Amino acid sequence: MDSSEDYSDIKVVVADEAEVREAVENALATVDCTWEELQGQARAGRFETERARMVWFAVSSLVEPSPA
Repeated sequence: MDSSEDYSDIKVVVADEAEVREAVENALATVDCTWEELQGQARAGRFETERARMVWFAVSSLVEPSPA
């Protein structure tokens, strides 16, 4: 990375809690499962689809884990 590069035109948008929740719900809807079901697939190490695996890696850090 060149230290002379100008990144002043980059805008950062911070999502609030409601927006994060909506994003997670939309992602879960694309794989047609609940958070608990997706979490179970992750625990088993067997995702029903590649999309489910991608959703897990995209949202797993955004949601509190459910009790085992």
